[in-house]
Amino acid sequence: MLFEANPDLSDFDSPESLKKRLHLLGKAAEIGDWSFTFATNTVVWSAYLYEFYELECDFDCATLLQRTDFYSTAEKEKMIALMAQVQSTKTECSEEFLIVMKDGRHKWHRTTIHPVLDAQGGLIGLYGMLQNISAKKQLETNKEKDGFPYKHILDRLPNALIVLNKEGHHIYANHAAIDRKKSRNAMTARHPGKRHDPESWIFAAESSSQEVIKRCVMDKQPVTFEETLTVPNGTEQTYMTELSTLMDENGETEYLIGHGMDITAKKKSELELQRLAYVAEKTNGIVMITDPDRKIIWINKSFEKILGYRSDEVIGRNPATFLQGPETSTETIREIARSLQNTGSFSGEILNYTKSGDKIWLYLNITAVYDDAGKLINFVAVENDITLIKMAEQRLKKTMEKERDLNRFKTQFVNLASHQFRTPLATIRSSIDLLDLKMEPNGLTPAFIDFFHKHKAIMTEETVRMTELMENILDIGRMDEGKIELSKKNLRFKQFMDAFVQSNTEPNGQQRKLNYRFSAPDKIISMDEIVLRNVLRNIVSNAFKYSEGKPAPELTVILDRDVYLIKIRDYGIGIPEKDQPFLFQSFFRASNAKIFPGSGLGLMIAKRLILLHGGNISCQSEVGNGCTVTIQCA
Repeated sequence: MLFEANPDLSDFDSPESLKKRLHLLGKAAEIGDWSFTFATNTVVWSAYLYEFYELECDFDCATLLQRTDFYSTAEKEKMIALMAQVQSTKTECSEEFLIVMKDGRHKWHRTTIHPVLDAQGGLIGLYGMLQNISAKKQLETNKEKDGFPYKHILDRLPNALIVLNKEGHHIYANHAAIDRKKSRNAMTARHPGKRHDPESWIFAAESSSQEVIKRCVMDKQPVTFEETLTVPNGTEQTYMTELSTLMDENGETEYLIGHGMDITAKKKSELELQRLAYVAEKTNGIVMITDPDRKIIWINKSFEKILGYRSDEVIGRNPATFLQGPETSTETIREIARSLQNTGSFSGEILNYTKSGDKIWLYLNITAVYDDAGKLINFVAVENDITLIKMAEQRLKKTMEKERDLNRFKTQFVNLASHQFRTPLATIRSSIDLLDLKMEPNGLTPAFIDFFHKHKAIMTEETVRMTELMENILDIGRMDEGKIELSKKNLRFKQFMDAFVQSNTEPNGQQRKLNYRFSAPDKIISMDEIVLRNVLRNIVSNAFKYSEGKPAPELTVILDRDVYLIKIRDYGIGIPEKDQPFLFQSFFRASNAKIFPGSGLGLMIAKRLILLHGGNISCQSEVGNGCTVTIQCA
């Protein structure tokens, strides 16, 4: 039995011939056997088993349960339990098993396991015989389907079905009813105090099963009741059972039919609706439920309180017919219809009207509700009164419009004034130059000439400062109006920086030069050199101005993550920490800088220009220890 043999059968009585004949007989009978030896922990199969499982002959048969998916978890556990039973009882045991092949085919086999004992009766191994009973099982299934088609159908129904005679004795129960009875009996076993007959197929919480049956037979009317069971996973399930009579030709009760269904989801939904209704009644917002045609079927108290309509005035009406008015946005109405049709929901604002005609702004959240089959059953709308918010928004909008008008007037005035100032300032500068030309040939005293040149220098400096101020104000006006347009070109950045540093030295008598280092690879970048030069000039002039008598400012260029950073470091007076958050605001000057001339516009203009260019600017400073401004050039 436990051999693979292909011998010559010329000697019929030889051992080899016997092996071959046993193999052929086993194959014809579809029977294979195996042995398991405890001492060596080895398993040996006969040839038919490889054919039954459709495995190659080199397959390690000891790993059948671990390495293959022929057996479901339940079938594996059943096989392990069978072997354990044989070992514990030392008796022959049998069981039927179902396996599923890789292509989905089902096979059945009956396995009988015998204990293998030594001379002293000790268990030394197991011997098993497998018989293929697939054909027999298929025949039984076909016979059941052909001979009892209705039973086959009823057994597969998801709802429990019970048939009793008029005395209440069980005649038939489908698989769902049997499983339900098992769950009920298991629950009763865990809770002995519950009153229940384990043989009864009818369970009613308020009365005994016999009383229910008697009432149904006598009244000849259906009796409906519910029961709650705790299933093995610990959750509760609720079932509704209807017991009704089946009459004979004389109108007498012949059978009792019990039909039960799982209503756990329905009960949960009802409980959820009760909770939602409670919450809806207590909420301050408006809650409204309509049918699929958008006719109101329920409103909460807040609807009545806020909008002024009683429930009996609005039930059955479309809310659009009495809530919307002359100023309600038609576009919003169309958007609500589009959103509900496309997505089943809408969120947004709408202007409605109360019963007294007052305008009211509402924020709507409308959601479509579908049943398990995907059929639309309701629309639920939750609405909040945002009238005060909208009124505040409108007031703010008017204020902002006034502010914009004022800023526009201010900008226009400043631009006009700046343009008007430029002409007289130019005239003053020209007049000063003319006076300077007339001074020398007139034979004036040296003292007067010195006095004249001293005050001429003051006038020239102040005129230049006023001109720069006007130019700054005009730049601000152009930026506010969006009239500054970039003109970027692809330029080598080091060449641009070298040229800027070469042309920018200290404007006063010290004539210090920037301590310049370009510590980065040179690249071609896209930039507006006029804008970038103005930004750098503002920062560098400040570095010179606020560090008189100190070492020259440093300008260093580095490359960080493919972006150039320009760092201007001075060793001047520094900026108080409390002033630093306001550095880039218009007309702001640090508290320790007011002894120096300036308008407080340079840093603000530099910031806005570099942002326009796509970069940024930042500042780090400490009083008495100078300042470092970093320009990110993008």
